[in-house]
Amino acid sequence: MIVIHELFRKKELGKNSDYSELLPFFVKESISKRTFIIGSLLFVSIYAFVCCLDYLWEEELKVRGENYAKNLLLNKFRRLPFQEKQSKKDEIGVLTEVDSANFGWYWEHLINHAYHSALSIILSLTFNFEKIIEMGLFSCFFSLFWLILINAVSYYFSKLVIRQEIEYRERLTHEQEIRNKEINKAILIESMGLSDECRYQQHQATKKNQDLLLSFNWIRSLNKTIPSDLLVIIFPFVLLSITDKFFGTNLLILWTIYENSAEVFKCLWDYSDYASSQKRINEFLCLPEKNDNLINGKLLEKQAIRSIKFQNVSFRYSEQTEWVLRNYTHTFVEGRINYLLGENGTGKSTILYLLLGVIKPQEGRIIIETSSEDISNLPLEVNLQNWRKKIVAYFSHDNLVNKGSTGQKQLANINQILVQKQTAEIFLFDEADNALDEDNKKNLQKKIQELAQKKIVIYVTH
Repeated sequence: MIVIHELFRKKELGKNSDYSELLPFFVKESISKRTFIIGSLLFVSIYAFVCCLDYLWEEELKVRGENYAKNLLLNKFRRLPFQEKQSKKDEIGVLTEVDSANFGWYWEHLINHAYHSALSIILSLTFNFEKIIEMGLFSCFFSLFWLILINAVSYYFSKLVIRQEIEYRERLTHEQEIRNKEINKAILIESMGLSDECRYQQHQATKKNQDLLLSFNWIRSLNKTIPSDLLVIIFPFVLLSITDKFFGTNLLILWTIYENSAEVFKCLWDYSDYASSQKRINEFLCLPEKNDNLINGKLLEKQAIRSIKFQNVSFRYSEQTEWVLRNYTHTFVEGRINYLLGENGTGKSTILYLLLGVIKPQEGRIIIETSSEDISNLPLEVNLQNWRKKIVAYFSHDNLVNKGSTGQKQLANINQILVQKQTAEIFLFDEADNALDEDNKKNLQKKIQELAQKKIVIYVTH
């Protein structure tokens, strides 16, 4: 109340008045109206430039933070055991779409918004806006012109941003397709030894989207700077032109301080959302990882595989009480087609998963015998990543081909794997030809018979 009373006692500034009263308290030398206007415009330009840099930092911090969390989660998902992947398929989708975005946004919000909100409060108090007085008709017309100009420029930048956003959304759709394919077909990808290729494709798509988003970051930051921050700077002129100079000035100071104080407190209010996303991400990152014996495991690349022996192998999935396989004993050899026959649920696919090393038996052993009479225990002594990538060729009834009918996709998948895995020693066919026409089935059977002469071929069918 004392400050308001003191303001009402002040006289209006005349034409030749000292405009240093409109500046911060530490400015002592008197200045003219012209010097004041030029200095003010210079200050506005510098302030706008600093704000633009601030928005650049803000957007980059948000984008990089979100993509960092996203890549961290997906890399963790790739290292999960088979059954853990099955149970976490839905959760990883939410984590990469929602929680990683919250992480990026709140990380930027908590740091950057708290910083420039506190800075705005300090500037408002330092420049002591209560000393600004009404500047007459010139102020009104100048403010009106400025509003029109700012909105026109803002409209232009908005059009540019919209154009870029459309392209970004199209690329983002492609990135999501790649990510969802890997999540939904994680076991198939791991079984085919394609984890590295899928990781590379996902990282490349994410990198391209990040580069595109940051390429028009200047336009986005200018679009934020011009309509919001510059209007806040010009707002005192508008307010003083239409209201009592003292009441309007004090109202502006209080409005600026309260608005920015609320922004600082909003960082604290929003922390619960950030903390919940961070907790979900940390819990996921703490899940146990699979052991593929990458350091000490045998590679078996330059040795022909002569036989695979299941010795009293028992296996059941963690959520089941009944055994899928119980004391299973069988030998798969080269020189002939090894058929696995039976109805669904009899453990055929489980045997293939055990051969691929994506699951491990609770009891028994799986022995690999090579041409040099070397004997290895498959899940315990073999480098499983190299095993799936170079030694075993896996043909599933499911596939990663996007275009064509079901039969065309299956045929394209088979041909692609045969080209990529020419040096493989073990060929697993899990009902891979069930959608092929008769001619293609005959051609595949002929190819399988040729492979079986020198390789181990296991063929699953009803």
